[in-house]
Amino acid sequence: MDSGQAVGRVEAEEEETAPRPNAPETEPLLGQRTSSVSHTTQQLPKQLTTRHAFAVLVTLQIGSGIFASPAQVDSHVPSPGAALLVWVLGGLLSWAGAASFAELGASLPLNGGMQEYLRHIFGDTAAFLMAWIYIMAVKPSSMAIQSIVIAESIGSVSSVSAHGPMDAGLLKLIAAFAFVSMVLLNSINTKFTMRLSESFTIFKLSTVGLIVIGGIVAVIAHIANPHSSLSGSSDWYSKNWFQTRSTVSNGHTVDWTSMNAWDRYGNYCAAIYGGLWAYDGWDNANIVASEIRDPGRALPKAIKAAMVVVLVSFELVNVAYYILVPWDKLSTNNAVAVAAATSLLGRPAGIAVTILVAVSCAGSITSNVFSVGRLTLAASQRHYMPAIFSKRGLPMFWRSEEDGDCASSSFDAPIYANLLALIVTLVYILTGSFRALLTFVGMAEWVFYVSTVIGLLILRRREPQLDRPYRTNIALPITFVVVGTLVIIRSAMFAPVQSGVLACLLVAGTIISKLRSR
Repeated sequence: MDSGQAVGRVEAEEEETAPRPNAPETEPLLGQRTSSVSHTTQQLPKQLTTRHAFAVLVTLQIGSGIFASPAQVDSHVPSPGAALLVWVLGGLLSWAGAASFAELGASLPLNGGMQEYLRHIFGDTAAFLMAWIYIMAVKPSSMAIQSIVIAESIGSVSSVSAHGPMDAGLLKLIAAFAFVSMVLLNSINTKFTMRLSESFTIFKLSTVGLIVIGGIVAVIAHIANPHSSLSGSSDWYSKNWFQTRSTVSNGHTVDWTSMNAWDRYGNYCAAIYGGLWAYDGWDNANIVASEIRDPGRALPKAIKAAMVVVLVSFELVNVAYYILVPWDKLSTNNAVAVAAATSLLGRPAGIAVTILVAVSCAGSITSNVFSVGRLTLAASQRHYMPAIFSKRGLPMFWRSEEDGDCASSSFDAPIYANLLALIVTLVYILTGSFRALLTFVGMAEWVFYVSTVIGLLILRRREPQLDRPYRTNIALPITFVVVGTLVIIRSAMFAPVQSGVLACLLVAGTIISKLRSR
């Protein structure tokens, strides 16, 4: 997940955990479901327009994923043309999910986002599982991926030097150091974290723009002079974009000509996860819906415009990758943006893009640290996590008299929650690989995405009287559920280790939830 992605969700979580004036001392039982939604207690200022919603959605989705996941997609499809089709499919599937979440956000203005929808529809255990999996798996894995991308971008530049490829153990140490540094920066206070997160946005958009411009320059240079050194790789004009060729996945050569249909399906599912991770961020459209003026009319316009811009941007960036990078090297390079710049303008350009990619990934880590810290804090206040994780500010033995012992201190970050995220993420960095983690994150997220959209279909039947300012076409959530379920099932079979870890976490979370309720 990328820079800015956490803002809407976190604002919602902090809104819920903040004390309400004149609030009763007792709250309803956590497992209770209400038949209607209280719009008075959950009201947020309607200050966003269609333009604001469009800008938020675009910023959420364009981030670190587009710099790293193209290799994951390419290694699991038989041709560059098929890879571009996967990116289109991922964009359309994300579009269907965004429209479904927009309906939920407009009809259930509940602070807490997906966690609260699951509680309202399925009960407390489903909400607990969502919080449990996101805190212990999804967010740490995402941050581990982003840290690994930083390290592999640095390693990609060093590999063209006289020293050769960087050692895998050293790459993990660089990734761990990068992550620890970002956690420390994000453990100062909220204002500093938000300013840090906002400052990273320009780097993301600049990097995307530079890569697309690089592809355009290569095409123009080849038209002007077919032998120009600026024309990138020769594969893009000398080979068929839809011709089947061998790829490399997890160190093994994939022979597509002898592969059966079932294995092809599994590879395509793994490729789709790579694309969907880059598109991740559309699920925050529900947060936008709760604050937009006239969401029933304005939000669909924002979603359509944003998804068109993001989908076109991702297609153009991937076309640029296939123009600039030799096709036999793209599937093995998790730092494809760096490789593209290096192939066009040499090592100095590669170093410049490395810095941009590293800063972009650091921005994504910032948003995720900020998000998982507040998610852990909110879960602790819901009694989903031990009470110590609800504490903010410095530990008692570090505080001075000036700091005080409450969140009003200048050190108001959720230190204990950040410490939990630090420990869990470091385990993922040191024990996992980029592609294994990517598949794992995809399965974990989509289990809850599909569950939430199934809840939308249930609400359509269970609460037909519910006010729905925006009502998406029923074909979109049905398509989302069917395709998402098929992708989850086949990917679970295709990646048994990741699916086994996820299943264990779900079972453990269910047991803990039942014990907690007793």
